[in-house]
Amino acid sequence: MSRMSNGTSGYKKVLSIDNINPAVVDAKYAVRGELALRANALTEQLKKEGQGSLPFNDVVHCEIGNPQALDQKPLTFIRQVLAMMEYPDLLAEDKLSITKQLFPSDAIDRAMLLKKHIKSVGAYSVSQGIPHIRENVAKFISGKTSQYRY
Repeated sequence: MSRMSNGTSGYKKVLSIDNINPAVVDAKYAVRGELALRANALTEQLKKEGQGSLPFNDVVHCEIGNPQALDQKPLTFIRQVLAMMEYPDLLAEDKLSITKQLFPSDAIDRAMLLKKHIKSVGAYSVSQGIPHIRENVAKFISGKTSQYRY
């Protein structure tokens, strides 16, 4: 990039509000999308009509954003499994007595199973996804739920 005598760069700007695609200019970020609106409506229905008014007792708000802002407890099972995958020493035989004090047995079992199939987590993996996970997702989608092993 060269500098002109007046201190500006030698490049001419080519993009402007007048020549950019109108769809980009009109794009909106829907913070309160359909999923959030429906979750709020169901939450209100449970408050007004009470437990039993719906076939469930709680609504998990899963829209973009920070669910903890709604005083919603994080989905701890996923975080627990991920913690053990990120720090696999927690699954070492000599540390299991400590790990069992910190994590529930189902999370430990899942982390051990995933560690067996994934080995380690990080930036690089099989491009199409971990075969063990892909196979189990396919079995779940096909309705063969008795055959998949998380």
